[in-house]
Amino acid sequence: MERAIYGVAVGRRRDIVLLLQREGPLSLAKLRSSLGISASTLLFELSALESLGVIRREDSLVYLTELGEKVASIISTMEPLKSLSFLSVVGLRPLVVWLLMSPFLHIAASVLLMGWVAALMFGALQNPPLALLGVAYVGYYLPLSLRLPLHYALALSLISAAALVVASHLLTRRRVTPLKAAVGLAPLALFPAVHLTLVYLAHTWEFPYLVTLSQVLLFLALLLTATMYAAVHSLEVGTTYEHALIRTLLIFFVLPALVYLAPLR
Repeated sequence: MERAIYGVAVGRRRDIVLLLQREGPLSLAKLRSSLGISASTLLFELSALESLGVIRREDSLVYLTELGEKVASIISTMEPLKSLSFLSVVGLRPLVVWLLMSPFLHIAASVLLMGWVAALMFGALQNPPLALLGVAYVGYYLPLSLRLPLHYALALSLISAAALVVASHLLTRRRVTPLKAAVGLAPLALFPAVHLTLVYLAHTWEFPYLVTLSQVLLFLALLLTATMYAAVHSLEVGTTYEHALIRTLLIFFVLPALVYLAPLR
């Protein structure tokens, strides 16, 4: 993977790969006219890309391979850093790329998952219990409370967390591993510990506005989960970040927001 990224990161090879990612399989003539280069130069660059395993040629068309889709997604992720676009900043894509490529991925993701489970177990002991219902937190000083018994709240939370990780793995045809899914779900996983801490401080300092702050952070956590998981999905599956973001915003932000707003109607 690293060899392919370095081989495609700059110059015409990068332009070819990004063009194929945006427009799909193209003919040699279309590639040459779009890039404004000679036939001999195009064939030279395509041969180099084929040797890297990034493209393949079939029936006069040039396609990205599975490796090419991943490489293109990583390169397109890094491109917006030049202009610091809104999506690249809010989506934390540079952070996601660094985590997925980091040798410490397994350690960081394992600690995150264990911390998530511990926070959910502690949250289930509160009154009313804090529980994870699908992708929405309910209960302890949150906009929606189901008043679940302790053991039901804990079971529901653990099942929901496990279902999110397993579904991420299976629905992407096992391209997104459980540890990489944890990276995308990081804001959702970190929220219960932050929420419990803020509520405790609100009671200790008699400063109720910290509870309000935590409820605002809940919506921010859902939004960041959508953007970070979209980055993981686009990098591992090979889709564009924007297409992945549309789906994750619906799942991780819009639907939970409707659940929270329902009691206000």
